[in-house]
Amino acid sequence: MVDWLSHVLLAWIICQILQVKFNFFGGKNTAIVMVGALIPDFIKIGLLFQWMDIDIWNFITPLHTPAGAIITAAVISLFFEEKMSAFKHLLFGTATHFLFDLPLAHVSGGMLMLFPFHWGRYQVYLIPTDDYIVPTLALAVALVIYMVKRGKSTHKIKLLRDEKISQ
Repeated sequence: MVDWLSHVLLAWIICQILQVKFNFFGGKNTAIVMVGALIPDFIKIGLLFQWMDIDIWNFITPLHTPAGAIITAAVISLFFEEKMSAFKHLLFGTATHFLFDLPLAHVSGGMLMLFPFHWGRYQVYLIPTDDYIVPTLALAVALVIYMVKRGKSTHKIKLLRDEKISQ
């Protein structure tokens, strides 16, 4: 759960920062990027099957690879009217997921970044997976960005209201 919170918050933070320069990262597209950040963790459905004593890990392991995430994003994008735009935003979200998973010290030995061409696992060993610093920092930064943006929008509303009153 903390892992999902981190990925969603970090995707939201990146979209808010990029929205300053690129308008297409705002609004509904931010939500699509946030969903994309969760795509590689669809593998966690295996926990439900494990609880039912069904071993499907070997079948769903490719979901947590760039190749599996691209295929999953392509399938999900078919449910949108603007398929290519949704696909690009979902891919951006999955890219943020892998970017922030790479520094983790995975118990499993790392991520299959080059699957299906190479079965080697990669990781950087900087942050333990049970460390709560990343989600705490992500939450703090997200709150600061939210408050700053909210303050700016409140200020704009006041200016528009004062302008209408003076007319």
